[in-house]
Amino acid sequence: MKIVFFTFYFPPDIGAGAFRSVAFSKSLKRKLKDDDKVHVITAHPNRYKAHRVKAKDIEIDEMITIHRINVPAHSGTMFSQAYTFCVFFFYAFNLCRKLKPDFLIGTSSRLMTAILTWISASFLKKRYFIDMRDIFSETISDIFMQKNRMIGLIIKHIFLKLEKWILSSAAGVNVVSEGFIKYFENNGIDTSNWFFFPNGVDEDFVDFPIHDIEQKKKVKTILYAGNIGKGQGLEKIIPDIAKSLGSEYLIKIIGDGGAISILRESIKKENVKNIQLLPPVGRHELTQYYLEADILFLHLNNIPAFKRVLPSKIFEYAALGKPIIGGLNGYSAEFMRQNIPYAQVFSPGDSKRAVKLILDSNSIEISRDIVNKFVSKYLRVSIMDELAHELVLCIDDQKK
Repeated sequence: MKIVFFTFYFPPDIGAGAFRSVAFSKSLKRKLKDDDKVHVITAHPNRYKAHRVKAKDIEIDEMITIHRINVPAHSGTMFSQAYTFCVFFFYAFNLCRKLKPDFLIGTSSRLMTAILTWISASFLKKRYFIDMRDIFSETISDIFMQKNRMIGLIIKHIFLKLEKWILSSAAGVNVVSEGFIKYFENNGIDTSNWFFFPNGVDEDFVDFPIHDIEQKKKVKTILYAGNIGKGQGLEKIIPDIAKSLGSEYLIKIIGDGGAISILRESIKKENVKNIQLLPPVGRHELTQYYLEADILFLHLNNIPAFKRVLPSKIFEYAALGKPIIGGLNGYSAEFMRQNIPYAQVFSPGDSKRAVKLILDSNSIEISRDIVNKFVSKYLRVSIMDELAHELVLCIDDQKK
């Protein structure tokens, strides 16, 4: 059995997609037969302009071969990223055609990798499996509706039609948030045989040292680490929070993205001095920042589509055993309330409530047992092993 696995991001690139893809490929390696072959088709690291690391064009690890395609750098804008992916699409499709796989897998957030998987499978007349990490039709239409409702509705109609074709024809579909299932059901897609295997806690953060916030610490550190895009809306809330908290708190933001310049301008305009913007870093260096942080912060814009998502950052933060302050709505907010007692949630954009929760976080008590319970339930290696098991059963069904 020869399998092609499409993923736009793969280590040494960083980000949720890369970490999920490498964990999934390792689980496939454990679940498949010794004479099976997996060809991972990915791009050279390109997620962040400030984190362009070198990697080999081809790497072989027993049954897994990683093929990396050179793609042009992008500026973070929608059109720039679309062009970068078009280049990847062309070379990835041709490589897949030459490999002639028996089965295809695609893990996709912005739908494009799912489209690549669908077209490649259709051309080769083979079956495929989709790991859906976002609802593109709703997210993109919500963004455009803020400018023009009619354009937003047209875009939603087009991409929802694509999603229906791709997901209805797949041999299997997994979603990373249970919030996705209701959306697709409401839009006439049969999800009865779908799976829910979310993101999880990577082994890097298991048994992370837990310590109480130092009450006498002169300056407490609030840390955000991740993408800085329009979806996060950090520019709408971070300067206000920093101003209200004053010099006793330092907000560190590690990352990059399409809205980094907007955030910089917002900080400059408000003349805030207790915010540090730092470039993306690898896992090892990020661990040190996590150790030094007193409070962990995350925020999503108040967009309807984001009420269904379950950010991978929640799992990473929860494993660290530190107070979490999150500006979230919908499914992710409910998930935090039910599973992470040391997490406090406020409505996106409500800086006054966020400040109150930050000040009250000194009183939050966190035990190792509570953290271990969460980690044990959502350990990524276990989740990916279960997904890989279901995928193998799905492949076996196609052979019959």
